[in-house]
Amino acid sequence: MDPFRDTYDGLPYQHIWTRPNQDEPAGTAIDSPLLALAFSSDVDPIQAEQVTEARHILRRRRALTEAGGTDPALIAEVLAGQRAIVERFLAGRRAHFGAEQSAPLPDPAQLAREGRDIFLVIKFMDEAPHLAATLHSLTAQRGVDLGRLMIVAVDNNSTDGSGTITEEFIAAYTGPARLYYLRQTTAGAGNAARFGVDTCIATVHAMCEADGDWSRLQTATIAVSDGDTVYHPDTVAAVSRIFTECPTVDGVMPFLTYKFTAALRLFHDYHAALPQTLAAAAAKTGEPAEPVTVAVDLSGVQAFEALPRRGRVPGDGVVTLTHADGGTTVVPLAHTAGDGRRFGVLRDPHGRLGYVLQDRTLVLADAPVSGWDAALVFLENGGVRPDERWRWHSVIGHDLFLYWAFAGMGLPEQMVYPDTSDALKTFRVWAFAIGGQHQLRRPGLRIVTGSDYQSGRVLQAVGAVSRLAPAVAFTETETDRLIKMIRNFVHRQSVFYGETRSAALERASGLYVHMTRIQGDLERELRDYDDTVFEHTVFPERVLFPLRWMLQNALRYLAQGDAERAVVRMRVLRPLFGDELAADIERRLLGEDFASALAAAKYHDRQAIAERTAEAIIGEHYHSIMAFYAATLRSFLSREQVAPEHYEWLLEGITTSRNAITEQPPAVDPAAVWDGREFDIDVARGQVVRMQTPAGA
Repeated sequence: MDPFRDTYDGLPYQHIWTRPNQDEPAGTAIDSPLLALAFSSDVDPIQAEQVTEARHILRRRRALTEAGGTDPALIAEVLAGQRAIVERFLAGRRAHFGAEQSAPLPDPAQLAREGRDIFLVIKFMDEAPHLAATLHSLTAQRGVDLGRLMIVAVDNNSTDGSGTITEEFIAAYTGPARLYYLRQTTAGAGNAARFGVDTCIATVHAMCEADGDWSRLQTATIAVSDGDTVYHPDTVAAVSRIFTECPTVDGVMPFLTYKFTAALRLFHDYHAALPQTLAAAAAKTGEPAEPVTVAVDLSGVQAFEALPRRGRVPGDGVVTLTHADGGTTVVPLAHTAGDGRRFGVLRDPHGRLGYVLQDRTLVLADAPVSGWDAALVFLENGGVRPDERWRWHSVIGHDLFLYWAFAGMGLPEQMVYPDTSDALKTFRVWAFAIGGQHQLRRPGLRIVTGSDYQSGRVLQAVGAVSRLAPAVAFTETETDRLIKMIRNFVHRQSVFYGETRSAALERASGLYVHMTRIQGDLERELRDYDDTVFEHTVFPERVLFPLRWMLQNALRYLAQGDAERAVVRMRVLRPLFGDELAADIERRLLGEDFASALAAAKYHDRQAIAERTAEAIIGEHYHSIMAFYAATLRSFLSREQVAPEHYEWLLEGITTSRNAITEQPPAVDPAAVWDGREFDIDVARGQVVRMQTPAGA
């Protein structure tokens, strides 16, 4: 496909929001609050000529696509400009860090001949429990030619065996993707990501030099992932499709949830069923070990639909599986798990294994993304205690709501102007080279989270477009961030995470300390919280985050024009509030005065204006919004064929729950943790080594 022929068949939602920035002088980006933190990072500063050139190329590329994408002179001008941006970027990096920090990978000419154009950077430090699953989820992608993939794993001084796990995975991998292992000795997750991204940009540049195809700077992409995140098998294909169909989109952020099965560890009666422990139990001497063959692909979440929960029926020493296509399989429960549950073993035509337990739990040995199947089985089996109702909403229901609001209730992903966390954020190579990857700093904080957000803010500030990928190709990240957030709410701290009630920049740049070593301690602490803590503090605070995010994005989109207003009216306001209340809100709060104020404000102030209006709507109509929350969960659970008696009790009291937006929590300086006695912190690595015994305990 021609790399400049725009075939996207929907409204250019995000173009409208950031396009005016393309016509501004460089200072509006360099001196904006969006990029202010970049000047306290440890990378070479963004040059004014880089911003000026980027904006020029954005305008010329827009003209090119509007003209059909075939004008030879315009194509040559755009490609030359993109090349200049990449080469200026690499020269700055090499002058700042040294040539070895942005050297290309081996044999770029061969990589060019192979057609490698999707680069996936995995940055990690001490992620031994999760890293193999991350690698596996990326090498198991569907709908995309894996021969295009380059996976670059960057080890940031791991001491827990993560490096060995990576090397062993690469040695055992025989598929068409290429995998590389790099070591970054400079501490900081942002430095690891920066090294990986700079290496990939240099590699693509060298590939272009090798064969003269500079259009690769436009068509090739670079993504960044944490080492604790797994991806739906269709994620890379969904992201790539957006780039292919809309050449004026420069960044895509996958839809993000927490790992549903991992969140179950926060419930008292949950017993994990891990494939490695089940395999060990099945291999015990004296027990029959021959698996039952099923004509179902057991490699991914699609297996949960092919072998649906409602079709798993326990019997006398067996579980009968009714397939989605109507066939049945009887599985003997020939083995015993460590917690006493009986289970049987499945094998698909490719030799991949699955395990079905007597309580109808289905565990897939080769599916890194667990989805919500186990969480629904746990609910149907009565695993959620009556005194864990608000805990369920805080760690399971919240994410089901967020997912299904888009995937099932019609909220359009296209209205979202996404930030770019390190969950496979993906940029075109030339666009990533405008500003690159940063490790942020803030006054008073030695290490800051948010290194992953700044690269997206560079694109927004210069006028490039970012989009949210479809919810159906979701991403699951480890629950450590969720645990951090919950603990913050309860302790009224900004430890481990930004302030969720503060402005956007502060939310994404709080104190960062790596906590893999103490995650078990924190999980045990959270399991001891009474449900009243989740009812009155955790859930009311946590649910505000998606509500404000949904509404402020909708309001920014609504203000762009009549067509956009109609989309928000029909697909956001009416579903949330009903026809009459939606009309009243639109008339009182979202009329011409709101649209004019948003249009007149500086770009970096518009999100704050939209958020204040969103907060006013939430404050006035929280209970109506919570009725939508309950309706969304009912819709999802009904679609999943969960019987009402298993979930209606969970929804009692939702519409009258505490409206936390009306109360501002106390401000706490996150830097105070460094001088406290609560944690033993390895400052050089930015890692909590252990929790200390609180004074007076």
